[in-house]
Amino acid sequence: MKTVIVSALLLRASVEAALYKSKTPPMGWNSYNYYGCNPTEDIMHTNAQGLVDLGLADLGYEYVTTDCGWMAEERDSEDRLQWNTDLFPSGGVALGDFIHGLGLKFGLYSGAGYYQCGSTDLPASLGYEEIDAQTFANWSGDSLKYDNCYASSPTIEADYTSAVSTSPARHEKMAAVLDGVDRDIAYFICQWGVGEDIGDWAPPISNVYRISNDIYNAWRSIWRITNQVVPYYRSTTVGAYPDMDMLIVGLNALSLQEEKFHFSMWALNKSPLNIGAPTSTKLTSAASLAVLSNKEVIAIDQDSLAKQARLVRRYTEEEWDIWAGELSGSRTVLGIANWKNDSQTVEFDLSVVNISSANARDVWAAEDIGAVSGVQSFELAGHELRLLVLSDIIESNALPKSTGKYYSAANATFGGSAQEVDCGAGTCAPKGNKISIPSEGATATFNSVAVGSAGTKLLGIDFINYDVALDTAWGWGTNTRNMTVAVNGGTAKRWAFPISGGDWYESDRMLIEVDGFVAGANQVVLAAYEASSAPDIVGFEVFE
Repeated sequence: MKTVIVSALLLRASVEAALYKSKTPPMGWNSYNYYGCNPTEDIMHTNAQGLVDLGLADLGYEYVTTDCGWMAEERDSEDRLQWNTDLFPSGGVALGDFIHGLGLKFGLYSGAGYYQCGSTDLPASLGYEEIDAQTFANWSGDSLKYDNCYASSPTIEADYTSAVSTSPARHEKMAAVLDGVDRDIAYFICQWGVGEDIGDWAPPISNVYRISNDIYNAWRSIWRITNQVVPYYRSTTVGAYPDMDMLIVGLNALSLQEEKFHFSMWALNKSPLNIGAPTSTKLTSAASLAVLSNKEVIAIDQDSLAKQARLVRRYTEEEWDIWAGELSGSRTVLGIANWKNDSQTVEFDLSVVNISSANARDVWAAEDIGAVSGVQSFELAGHELRLLVLSDIIESNALPKSTGKYYSAANATFGGSAQEVDCGAGTCAPKGNKISIPSEGATATFNSVAVGSAGTKLLGIDFINYDVALDTAWGWGTNTRNMTVAVNGGTAKRWAFPISGGDWYESDRMLIEVDGFVAGANQVVLAAYEASSAPDIVGFEVFE
């Protein structure tokens, strides 16, 4: 076995090249979303068999993971974790043999804290990393989901702020220890995205890394997690995928249209596809199982390029987005997302994704549209995500060009509680400091924004938002920050800014289309929306 290095910096370097890396986002089934921390041997057998019987295994759903609640309260005389024999009378080796006998992979679960999630009786792996990693290998485990409960204290289950809970050190240690056992074990980090740099440290040492706290059985959770995954396109690559959490398709939490939206958004962003519903036609509807079985959507998730889609345009007041991502074979996937409860017709020009013309296929309709070019119009149902795959693409090469002027804090005058704020450690360099617009009535005004012609212009806004809403997201919390933009005294229009990754360099800048410009000098006012805080603004460019 390889020597385990315990220095935090060396840990990362030592495992980056050697850890097992899947070529596409892992797919499988996990016990938590439906059964909570109460798995049993029968539950695992039934659902593993269901993956095979329903043809889901043939589609790529291969990891079968027993989540929290599987183990006994006490370790054995050699400090090894033990299976709860009341729940799993045949033990872990037998469970692994059963799963492997079906041609599937055996997924295991532990955590980096004092206890496993959901209990103060069941031990996690803190202080026992070497023993547990070898035990998992002895059980012929194929993957390890490594959680973050009770990280800072044996009495606090979820800590989102302490140095211990946000540090990568414990997850890096388990990565190195897994690298030291004589078995390939895929490593699934479940640190919830706490701290601002998980996109830096987690991809080199893991197959997947959770970017948010748990998904909630409601539509609003789809909005929250979608906004949180935006900046990770920079770190998504073959072998390292942002985990948007398990699928709630089939749990009677969403409408069928919303389930398609949810499944599409996870696929666009190259998230692992882990089924959370029972693999039984008695418990999960045929329609939901059909969503999970859509080969064309799965192919987008499993595309060999592993390119996460990007948020290309957002129309907040109209409640729709455009997402686009690169696929193998010189193709592009386009997602037109209607967040609105009601149906609406949306229009956009393909030039926003630098396409002049292409052949299009409507994925959910499973039909070829044929040649498309110029302005596209779509009638979208409430909460529909229209998914198109474009091929035979001719680029437009007609993207708007910057006016060449960057507008930062140095160009602004401030009203209300708005002010210029030191970015700290040069994180906004070379753009200068950032602008804080923290409360109602706060404004940043730019009085000499020059353009060459009148009409609608594209603003590229560099911003900072790390309101990950870990504490509040269980209820009605959101992680977006809203800001209004008004030009030349016109009506202020609201925009919802997603998570930026903690630093504006990590974020994709927000591109918004704003009307009301005149040729020459213009006034642009950025303001907080109602009582909420706007994102911090580094600055913006104008494109025309």
